[in-house]
Amino acid sequence: MPQVPLKIHARQQVSLKVASREEQGKGPVGQMRRLHGQLPGVIYGHKQDAEYFKTDAHSLELILSKGGQNAIILIEHEESSKESEKALIRDIQYHKVSGNVMHLDLLRIDPTETLRANVPIVTVGVPEGVRTEGGSLQQTLTAIEMECVVSEMPSAVEIDITSLLIGDSLHVSDLVEQEPRITSEVVRTIVNVLAPRLIVEDEDGDEEEEAADAGGEGEEEAADAGGEGEEE
Repeated sequence: MPQVPLKIHARQQVSLKVASREEQGKGPVGQMRRLHGQLPGVIYGHKQDAEYFKTDAHSLELILSKGGQNAIILIEHEESSKESEKALIRDIQYHKVSGNVMHLDLLRIDPTETLRANVPIVTVGVPEGVRTEGGSLQQTLTAIEMECVVSEMPSAVEIDITSLLIGDSLHVSDLVEQEPRITSEVVRTIVNVLAPRLIVEDEDGDEEEEAADAGGEGEEEAADAGGEGEEE
């Protein structure tokens, strides 16, 4: 199997302005959202106390719409006494009906520390075995574990699967040579290109139907022959 092209997407850095939040509980927090267009959040980690904040809902939604879920967030505090700090988005809570963001969890980071994290896998292209041979693509791994300095942690790993044929399987081991920071088990399968089994099953089904039809015709002929004998 030919080596697939691998592309590493760098993690961008975006700024988010926050202010300390005193509002607690569903009532005050709900009013904060409705009347002031602000969302609640919390930042924690690095053995520091958790801090509750609020931020502009529109600004946050704009960041998320541009892939901010995987970005390094530069937290800019409105209070001049607090220094800016960097964080990763740890969790986002969405409204079950509207889908709007309801709450944001941020994890403090030191950009110089080493971190092990899962990085999304993005596949591009249509495999040759699917495009010209009627096969189907099966992706069994959607993220890959990597270990590196936080500031260099990719936002995504992109693989070009255009050259894969029917029967080809891409494993983590096929990527490690190009990207040694990958720490996932090398035997894990990322994608398979499967043979067009449904076509074979349909052909078998047609043969069974033909056999059944032939059997039915034979029974009808026997019945007709029996009927003629009775008339005589």
